[in-house]
Amino acid sequence: MPAGNKAGAAATWTIRPFQQNDSSAITGILRNATEAAQWPAESYATLAASPSALLLVCATSAQVIGFLAARQAADEAEILNIAVHPDFRRQGAASALLLAAFDSFCRGGVARVFLELRTSNVPARALYEHHGFVPSGVRRSYYRDPTEDALCMGKKLMPPSGHHSTKLPEVPS
Repeated sequence: MPAGNKAGAAATWTIRPFQQNDSSAITGILRNATEAAQWPAESYATLAASPSALLLVCATSAQVIGFLAARQAADEAEILNIAVHPDFRRQGAASALLLAAFDSFCRGGVARVFLELRTSNVPARALYEHHGFVPSGVRRSYYRDPTEDALCMGKKLMPPSGHHSTKLPEVPS
């Protein structure tokens, strides 16, 4: 994975499933990510135990630097929260978390992914648009502290390679 180039950044990182002892690291990341949803630490352990959940972390050999929380319902998924420690932002960790989630979603039969973000969160919107998300609506006064609208975005996923459609081609008459 990419080398870190900011002060305090480690040489490499990997994406892996959440482990119970990652909760405190996630809480620490959230303290420095006010734009992310602020959930209690125990919420991540509860989410991780759910069969419909996807909880990934991005970690160096020394620390967890980011995470992604999502859930799947039938052929749709929702990204619930994503955050990266400030010292590791703009180095590809959030993109790697998203790509790992897309891979997992595709293997699970997900056709569309949804998320929402604060309308003021321009860097996150740019990241999501870079990965193919498009605006789909606005939820008025969705966020608190401060009150702010949420921009809803969605993305269609492609089936994994080797997966063939069951739709038969049309035959000319």
